[in-house]
Amino acid sequence: MLLRYHITVGLLACYAGVVFAASQSEEEIVYKCATAGPKTCFLNVVKLEDASHKLKLVDIEDKTILNIKGGSIVALQTQHCRSVFAKLEKVSIGRVGLKELCFAPSFVYVSAEHNRIKTLHVPEAAPAAYRVEVLRLNDNQLESVESMRAFVALKELHLERNALSTLDMACFAEMPKLEKLYLAYNRLNVIASTVSELSLPALSVLALQNNTLTVLDLRTWSLPNLELLELSANNLTKVSGLDNVQALSDISLAGNRWQCHELDQMLEQLEKNDVTVKDGDVNCGGIRNSSICCTHAEQPSEETLQTNLAKFDTLRERYGEMETRFNETVQKTIADFEAKIRGLKESYEKRNEEAVPVTPKPETMDEEETPTTDEMPAAEPVAKAAQCDECVCSKESIDKVESKLAELEQKLEENNALLKGLKDNQSQFSYMTVVAKHEFRTAVKRGEHKLKELSSMLAMLREHVKQKPTT
Repeated sequence: MLLRYHITVGLLACYAGVVFAASQSEEEIVYKCATAGPKTCFLNVVKLEDASHKLKLVDIEDKTILNIKGGSIVALQTQHCRSVFAKLEKVSIGRVGLKELCFAPSFVYVSAEHNRIKTLHVPEAAPAAYRVEVLRLNDNQLESVESMRAFVALKELHLERNALSTLDMACFAEMPKLEKLYLAYNRLNVIASTVSELSLPALSVLALQNNTLTVLDLRTWSLPNLELLELSANNLTKVSGLDNVQALSDISLAGNRWQCHELDQMLEQLEKNDVTVKDGDVNCGGIRNSSICCTHAEQPSEETLQTNLAKFDTLRERYGEMETRFNETVQKTIADFEAKIRGLKESYEKRNEEAVPVTPKPETMDEEETPTTDEMPAAEPVAKAAQCDECVCSKESIDKVESKLAELEQKLEENNALLKGLKDNQSQFSYMTVVAKHEFRTAVKRGEHKLKELSSMLAMLREHVKQKPTT
């Protein structure tokens, strides 16, 4: 059997050495490493436009570092990692249009920035088999990080400018050495954890800026070494649990939608912990000597709260009255219906008792007038017709009953809809009452705080007047 081989040999002189490239048609793509160091395989241009093709690197056996500068690579799949990259520790891939990337357990450092990666091939392996410590996959198209759970030795992860929209931090729960996590410039609107207590003991940098987060809850997260938290340019209105991050030294907060009350409490806590707010909004007075913009939520007056509570009581009374009326209407309708059924049943039984079957009287005939055998069948239909039972219920009566039933069903549906509306209103006003009471208590506490401040200032003023020498 004859095999055709089409071999293209390219000779390229560059600072890293000589690159030898060869392609074997339809079966295998072969490249020879250029020497850029005793342990480095440098490839200036690699073309692998069909993922099913095999890849072979000549002189890769004693190398631990692979550097692919450019070219066109559609995908590096599990077969490539097992056959070519099995002993490599450091892999750097330039802009080659890569869509799929495989991982070998031997990898320690992987960089594939500025590509189009959507899929990571991470075959199942023994626990702690993967050794990757630094992973740079920023500027790609990743939508999930689930496949990274196996990277238990990870220390630094770059995922900036990908397509992440939701993130389960439980993916990092088995990474005790993770120090830096960069998630900026994604589409993140939800960050949560499916584990009850998330522990990231080594994490020092968490970058979440330029996403679409609205809330962030850190209360169940253990971050004993977190020093920098980037939260700018989101839609945040509240962050819970910052008081648990004892090692925090710097934070960014600008470009969010803070409520002034929440921001005031958060800044007070940050001041107590000597945390520096490293940024600020433009053209914003801010609060607590900061330049972070916020929105004042209108606090309802005591008169408004009392009015709403009175409305709620009125609605509750109306609801009770409507419920009573509804139950009475239902009982009356059922009773009327049962009475009509009993009347119809009695009428039916009465008609059955009064009905008398009609039987034809035999005529007395002389022997000469006895009908012949041929004339007998003509009289049978008359006798059968006379023996038919009389119809008890007319069509008009049945139609009236059906009409009454339809009216009853319609009334029941209307009453059910009315009752449901009243129940919905009750739930809504119950919630409004709880919120109103909470806001009222908050306003009272704030008034007490202001009153204490004014009392303190008045006391200081009095002391100052007493100490002022008289002339």
